[in-house]
Amino acid sequence: MLQVSDGSLYPALHKLEQQSWISAKWKPSENNRRAKFYSLTRLGLKNLEKEAANWGRLSVAI
Repeated sequence: MLQVSDGSLYPALHKLEQQSWISAKWKPSENNRRAKFYSLTRLGLKNLEKEAANWGRLSVAI
């Protein structure tokens, strides 16, 4: 349904990391390659809940 290009995805992840909404760690992936894994922080969860509520109100209005 939705395709996000690398040129959009990684700058967005970097911005979320700078805002402390997500944290990232380098770990080996399932195929033993080095990969960056992202996790939602407590602050990120709080903001996600806010954004989801805003989306809910907007989608009902539309």
